[in-house]
Amino acid sequence: MKNIVVLFSTLAAASAVHAAGDTYILNGSIYTKQNTWIAEAGVAGISDLYKEQDDSVVPVLNFGYHGDDFNVDFNGANYRVYGTDSDQVNIGVILTSAGLAYDDDTSDFLKGMDDRDLSVDLGLNADFRLGTGVISTYFQHDVSGAYKGYIAGARYFDIATIGDADFVSFAGVMLQSKDFVDYYFGVNQNEARANRPAYTGDSSVAYELGYKLIYPLSESWNLTQSTQYTRLGSDVANSPIVDSANQWMVGATIAYHF
Repeated sequence: MKNIVVLFSTLAAASAVHAAGDTYILNGSIYTKQNTWIAEAGVAGISDLYKEQDDSVVPVLNFGYHGDDFNVDFNGANYRVYGTDSDQVNIGVILTSAGLAYDDDTSDFLKGMDDRDLSVDLGLNADFRLGTGVISTYFQHDVSGAYKGYIAGARYFDIATIGDADFVSFAGVMLQSKDFVDYYFGVNQNEARANRPAYTGDSSVAYELGYKLIYPLSESWNLTQSTQYTRLGSDVANSPIVDSANQWMVGATIAYHF
């Protein structure tokens, strides 16, 4: 596992708010061109979450179908169970991941640590439309037996049109349970070293800020540029295996819709 998966917010959004262009928000995610298949590829630069992390540039790949109520792609699946595109409130079921995993190949500093697996999470998302914006709340719990905890949070998203492009800005807060912090950022006694003391964290709160810019190249092709900043909570940032409390992601992708 050369590449660490970092999806603290996965650049998500919420309720079926549509921009003047083809971008819309549904079931907690940003989508473009409803009722189409998507094939997407690109690259992203990420901060080192873990000390001495090997890869700071990672590929971004996505494929799936985005429909009226149901969506499935490499980021997960979701289904709107309450509400329509015109309603103020939408509620959806989400199948996703906490977005973290590592093994010995992720970082030299993590040599001797047990592998941490990518989780499968099941949860609910409730979206409240406010004009061109959305307040999105979510709760997801690990059902795969990886970290055995939960993540919950709220985000505000706003969609604006700039020329031919759609611009989605967002800000949010995320609560990570003690089980989540201990699994992905804790150090067990048998994993401790002179430069890596044993560590047990507590529940933690992270803050995030970012945007996603979607520019149509043609009827079927879109170019997307995304930037996100995450400020980790102290119980994560104080872990001896974490590089910095300040985490950045800057990426660009090209997508084909059919």
